[in-house]
Amino acid sequence: NCTKDMKTRIERTTKEGRVSEEIRKQHKGFQEWDLVPSKRDHHPIIQILIDGRDPNAVDYEGQRLPTLVYLAREKRPQYHHNFKAGAMNALIRVSSRISNGDMILNVDCDMYSNNSNSIREALCFFLDEERGREIAFVQFPQTFENLTKNDVYSCSGRVLMQVELPGIDGNGGPCYIGTGCFHRRVSLTGKTYSDAAKEDWKNKNVKTKTQESVDVLEEACKALASCTYEQNTSWGKEVSLSLPLSIHIFGRCSYIHITYIYVLLICR
Repeated sequence: NCTKDMKTRIERTTKEGRVSEEIRKQHKGFQEWDLVPSKRDHHPIIQILIDGRDPNAVDYEGQRLPTLVYLAREKRPQYHHNFKAGAMNALIRVSSRISNGDMILNVDCDMYSNNSNSIREALCFFLDEERGREIAFVQFPQTFENLTKNDVYSCSGRVLMQVELPGIDGNGGPCYIGTGCFHRRVSLTGKTYSDAAKEDWKNKNVKTKTQESVDVLEEACKALASCTYEQNTSWGKEVSLSLPLSIHIFGRCSYIHITYIYVLLICR
């Protein structure tokens, strides 16, 4: 199946230390990497691998596939890239140009969710008719199961889960921990929440962000992923993420803890 084929390709590539010519011909993104000096000094590389607007973009069961985009933001030695915060800022800008979805899920490349209902659980908070507008993000802190009680590597995260997150509740609420988190997009763009910010989800008209071709979108998005885009702007200050990673919010905050789900509330 698809998963086994992908696993085989990854293992073969890792063993050989290079991407095969067959795969390179299928994806122009690999060809563009030939033109760059190093992973720390290269132009922006963007490729829309799956166009969700294409009716032929379906899986082996005939189900529609979502848009899938590969992005390598521009990096130059003379410009600070701001690590994960800089990467997420570039992703926020590029995704706003392509789809502009209301919710953003951030997961590290070596992590996954072991709960298929995690998206539904997060949306339950965001879509709450009474207080959903106050919620900036819902996060699932990384935890490990089946560890010995005398774990010497601190993989159980006892300090984080049992002390730090509950303790911070009385002093502004928990910070964004960097992964396993659903953000409301507007919470990353400096929006101030109010009672008037309540959204009518039932009658919201969901439309595709743009009708531009894939080639036009890819070219237009390169400017949004440039290393100079944030210079002399509010990005990293009043808009988006900065170092250390945090959410720029307004007002006092608190969290709700339900089976390892942490919710940041923007309180009036």
